[in-house]
Amino acid sequence: MLLPVLIGSGALGWAQGVWGSRESKNWAWDQAKSWYVIKRDPDGQRRWDNRKFGSLAYGEQTTQLLEHLGNSGRERRAALIILGDRALDSWARQALRKAGDRDEVAHFLYLKGYRMPGKDPYAYLEPGARLDRPWTHGLGIHLDQTDAWRLQWIPSPVLMSRIEAPQVLPKALERAPQPGVLLHLQHLRPGVERLKGLAGGEGGVSAALAQGTRAGFLLRHMEVWLKKADPALAPLADREAWVLHYGLRRDDFGPSEGTLIFLPGDLPTRTQLALDLLRLNPLSRGARSRSVDWNGVKVTQVRGSGGVLNLASTPEGTWISDREAPLRDLLFPVAQTTLGDRREWCRVALAAMHPDTQVSLWVLPRIGAGAAFERQAIRRELTGATQGVWPNPYIAKAAPRTGALALSMGAGPTELLIGSLLRTDDPGAIDEPRMPAFAEEGRALTADQKKAYQAEVLGVRRRREDRKLLRAELSALAGSLDLRGASIFWNGWVEAPALSAEQKAAMTRFNSLKKEDRWRANEKQRLGKAGYFGGYGEPGMAPSIAVSIALKPGQQGKVQGDLARILPRLFKGRHQKRVFSGVEIQRIRTDQAFAPSYAVVNDTLVLGSDDASVQAVVAGLLGQAPTLADYETRSFARAELDGPKVASALETLLLSYLRSRSGGSSWWWLEGPADADEAGAEVASTFGPFLGAIRALGRRGMELEWGPWGLEGRPR
Repeated sequence: MLLPVLIGSGALGWAQGVWGSRESKNWAWDQAKSWYVIKRDPDGQRRWDNRKFGSLAYGEQTTQLLEHLGNSGRERRAALIILGDRALDSWARQALRKAGDRDEVAHFLYLKGYRMPGKDPYAYLEPGARLDRPWTHGLGIHLDQTDAWRLQWIPSPVLMSRIEAPQVLPKALERAPQPGVLLHLQHLRPGVERLKGLAGGEGGVSAALAQGTRAGFLLRHMEVWLKKADPALAPLADREAWVLHYGLRRDDFGPSEGTLIFLPGDLPTRTQLALDLLRLNPLSRGARSRSVDWNGVKVTQVRGSGGVLNLASTPEGTWISDREAPLRDLLFPVAQTTLGDRREWCRVALAAMHPDTQVSLWVLPRIGAGAAFERQAIRRELTGATQGVWPNPYIAKAAPRTGALALSMGAGPTELLIGSLLRTDDPGAIDEPRMPAFAEEGRALTADQKKAYQAEVLGVRRRREDRKLLRAELSALAGSLDLRGASIFWNGWVEAPALSAEQKAAMTRFNSLKKEDRWRANEKQRLGKAGYFGGYGEPGMAPSIAVSIALKPGQQGKVQGDLARILPRLFKGRHQKRVFSGVEIQRIRTDQAFAPSYAVVNDTLVLGSDDASVQAVVAGLLGQAPTLADYETRSFARAELDGPKVASALETLLLSYLRSRSGGSSWWWLEGPADADEAGAEVASTFGPFLGAIRALGRRGMELEWGPWGLEGRPR
């Protein structure tokens, strides 16, 4: 019964995706019926009139669809679906200019087979070599049969050496909405047990999840199924399983707050019956099972004391969900982003799975793993672009092993990363204020009004000149650096400066405002008007971190002069300096925990968030502390970390971040929890395995290598 539905929405192939289905087109036209006409005034500003989209001629509709590409996700997708049925050459180039999300439009055009005229038919996929944020498009952790684990970092495609596809995403998952957490278990029961152990021993992830409102209900039921020694459930324990967890919506479309489990292949009759009835589950005592019809699809719903489970069988396997929304979006996809739309990301993620890998877990950041990743990966593959990788043993001397984490990286990707840090992010023009039309070019203004206007114009011109000079100085500084490697030292968080009486009062008022109006409090904090620590959400939550980069020969004096001019212009505060073992450490003492500092020693520049981190690196360079140079390795990167200290510091950061983002969107695809219990459950459900693995390391070294999977770290 389900097969015709799935064929109707997904058999057009990856080039069409669910966006090319009949259901998607019907949805898009239903959306368009409510649109009013957008027009432009003489100044180019968008205005509305009272005509509806449906009343327009074909050519006028195309013009309006292009205008709607600059709107939010739902309207943009509806416009793309309708435009997809029109000749590409009639709208593609204009769409790339008008798109609110150029990445999504460019990716859509590629999947539709669009080719530009000229020598380079895919030039619209550029830029393919510029490294933009976010650098992180995913984190993975993999447990192998040998009890070893590997950490995976999925970076921007620009940093990738190459992209290969030794593993293929199961066809059934291509239709699934893009999740925030993706988990693969080679064998269901052993995989859950190993994941629990990695996340902190008895209870582990599931114990914390039980406090939360999302995945806890489903996982508690799973555990009871798997622990039962009933013959009907025995075949389930060794089955392969995929788990997809959904947090906050990525945009205004797609599911939220749910967990899907997919069991590939056919299930034995007795196992299927046990799943349908859940009679053996004491948490669902008194459970009632019923069959419902979702537009021709038979779905089994089991209501227990903890909620409702929804089960659906497809030709590829069985789907189980603790919410209706994810399962409905899977069975009846319209225009939401699916894993099939993230083919390139999935190729990189699955490249880290080996034949003996028992458990793989990936976390997808909210602004990563998107159309930008797909566009750039496709462009680089089409042009054959690769990124070379080489070790750099020298820079390891700038990574002291006296803190929570020391990391030394080689050449290749490091050059792009450091270059991105030094690059100006906002190239936009600073426009001068416009004279209102009623002012008659200044003749209708009073003397004071003219003076104020002229002062504003001069201020803008001064800002332009200052920015031009700053860019030139930053470029000159970058030209003095040898970017073929870098080292990082991290030792927890900077101790917060003592609050004055006035700042304590401001903090009390700010905390009261957070309870009354969280939006106003967040806005005040964002603008740095909270009255203490310049708007930092958590006092003292500035990392104590230092980055070290080698200098080109003979550039030491020039770099010191450049930094002496640049830092006071970038940061407001008191310029201070002190001498440590004959080396001058410079610092800008701000009113925040953050205190930018630097030193130059042995032709190496050390930049830090505080002078303590800079001093630790200087000690290593002077031979007063052990460093990563003590390790002999040919790996691209080497590291040493204090597992419990790193895990504790990261957990503190994640909890603080989630609590500060309560009720709003976050960088990671998570919903800001309402209280400490939910924040703890969310951290456990997503980052628990990562934190548990790091904590279990103790103080250990790691070796890191680049490959088709991104960056992979293995404990020494």
